[in-house]
Amino acid sequence: MSSLTSPSTRALGLIAIVGAVVWMGTVAAFHLIRPDLSPGDAYISNYARGDWAWVMQTAFLVNGTGWAAAGIGLRRTLGSAPGAKALAVLAAVAALGMVLAGIFRADPLGTMSPSLEGLVHSRTAGLAFLCFIALGFVGWWAARTADAWAGWALPSLAFGFVTLTLFVTFNAWPAVAGSGFGWWQRLLAAVVIPGALAAIGGRLAHPAHRTLAVGLREE
Repeated sequence: MSSLTSPSTRALGLIAIVGAVVWMGTVAAFHLIRPDLSPGDAYISNYARGDWAWVMQTAFLVNGTGWAAAGIGLRRTLGSAPGAKALAVLAAVAALGMVLAGIFRADPLGTMSPSLEGLVHSRTAGLAFLCFIALGFVGWWAARTADAWAGWALPSLAFGFVTLTLFVTFNAWPAVAGSGFGWWQRLLAAVVIPGALAAIGGRLAHPAHRTLAVGLREE
């Protein structure tokens, strides 16, 4: 593929950063735009209803694009490292899940019988979360032997464990404690996951940092 059609690794990193920043900024803004939805008792997806629904849906699409770019960048920079292809696939599936979760909206709070649209949303969003969890563990496996990602094995492993813990927590919270589950979801979906995307994007956008890491490892 020629340079005219293939984005540079730096461009992929910048796209990933934009995807993370737009997502975090949009979620934060909706706490002011939709004060009728209590952050502790509503899902982020519930913001994709009402007059400003298109803004939240756009954020889903931009975030998904960011993860797709991150996956391509990871595959490119990890080369033949074990798990490189798996990471690219996981990132691609997660990106698709985010895009579909934006197109198909969650049902309004209090809906007793889920609609087809709501079911598609919940399943695709859930798939994306599972891929994010797997990304952490596969990333640990891949980064152990990839000079370009030296020093990222343990952070990636920590991301996998934290993402898994928060995912289980916010899903079990309504049955265990009732209210407050929304804060756990926001910590996971609006802080931890986009934070990881921004970090990956930063690594891809600044190859000098990767070169420095390799040099320190060889000394």
